[in-house]
Amino acid sequence: MSSVRPFTVADAPAVAAVQVGTCRLDHAPHVPPGFWDGVTVEAQTGDWRPWPAQYPDDLLLVAEDAGEIAGYVLARCGPSHGTDAEVMALPVRPASSGQGHGRALLRIAMEGVQADGARSVGLATLEGNPVRAWYGVRGGREVATREDDVDGWPVREVVWPDPGALLAALA
Repeated sequence: MSSVRPFTVADAPAVAAVQVGTCRLDHAPHVPPGFWDGVTVEAQTGDWRPWPAQYPDDLLLVAEDAGEIAGYVLARCGPSHGTDAEVMALPVRPASSGQGHGRALLRIAMEGVQADGARSVGLATLEGNPVRAWYGVRGGREVATREDDVDGWPVREVVWPDPGALLAALA
């Protein structure tokens, strides 16, 4: 069973490990070769430690399972992708996948941004990423595709801006 709580600075190394591990596994087929070279848990830990002080309005939560960080969610209110808020990251360790951590994190994030006044929430995933199907099964719908340029390579991101269907499916 997943236990969701706010991120603390002490969580930075574990969150960085989840981030680096899932990005290398899930995103590698969708970005240029070598894109993740040089991205280390140590460097990402340094990015996560000051996050709460630098971005106090962001919603950054972790899911714990048996005392270990299984995943995290990062969301914020503010215009993004034509919506009022954005879920910017929702990675779960492969070893913890399928145990309800992503569902619990996303539900609480959706509730949080809606409580802050968001009427719509964008979720962007790289085209081809299997997580898109996970959102779709939960009522997410593809409404827009945008292309970003990553080191000269086109990368498509698909956006689901309707939180109502997702929240209902996650209840």
